[in-house]
Amino acid sequence: PFASIAKATLASKHSIISCITDHIRKAVDIVGSDYLEIKHPILFNFHAKLLLSMFNDPEKVDEMMLAKLMPFIENGVKSPMKSFRYSALVVISQLVLTVKLKEEVLNSLCKLLITKLRADTAPASISTLMVVFQQQNVQNLSKNTLKKLLRHDESIDVWKILKDLAERTDTTKFYNVLWAELV
Repeated sequence: PFASIAKATLASKHSIISCITDHIRKAVDIVGSDYLEIKHPILFNFHAKLLLSMFNDPEKVDEMMLAKLMPFIENGVKSPMKSFRYSALVVISQLVLTVKLKEEVLNSLCKLLITKLRADTAPASISTLMVVFQQQNVQNLSKNTLKKLLRHDESIDVWKILKDLAERTDTTKFYNVLWAELV
């Protein structure tokens, strides 16, 4: 039955993913984000599962589908709620693992991850950024975006996070782009 829900999501303007996103927004307005995160984390899980189901068949993912789905991913990354951000990061990771993305989309995803970095989810966001670099062919990023990453406020120690990641995973592609743009 979930496949039919996913299929219907792409077929209509008033899809279930839109309804879930609107429901989350309204719930935040009514009961607040803290209550929603504690009492209804299933909303974020369902939101992520629905988005993830769209990428099950990479051959069906085209620019039109991405254009429909990217705003929902952006809502998650921009959210003040940690659960919503984490679910969006999972969706981004799965997207880059299953679908070959164009450079514009990759740059947009990287910029989103960097500019919407928050202290409480910074390690996960930067880890997701590394997954993007490992799985896709990111050729460049704007200098301003990279400078923003490196100049984050004191509550986010980007260099420590990058150092810790370099000990556990391959960060070569990221550093190649970083040094090429900054030098």
